[in-house]
Amino acid sequence: MWSDVLYLLEEIETFDKLNRPHTSFKEKKVYANKISVKRSEYYQAQAAGFKPEKCFEIKTIEFDEDRYTHAKYNDVIYKILRSYEVDSETTEITLTGLSNKHE
Repeated sequence: MWSDVLYLLEEIETFDKLNRPHTSFKEKKVYANKISVKRSEYYQAQAAGFKPEKCFEIKTIEFDEDRYTHAKYNDVIYKILRSYEVDSETTEITLTGLSNKHE
């Protein structure tokens, strides 16, 4: 059973009349389960300069890692740091805050 609502965000880049880029997001609502960030994953990400903040399980069929680069949870936008296909039906995604220097 899925207990949380998460929005997968597809980054859309457009240009204004002066040819300046503007980024917006196209949302896809998915149901998810919030899970704990694993200790080993946390320390590996820290060593690379990232801070994993949230981790979710979602349906594998709803996620395309080449398309969705960000996610929104409780009106906060996060960057998708990592995805991992647990099995044919479930994928774990790990999120990090946008204030990260590696964003």
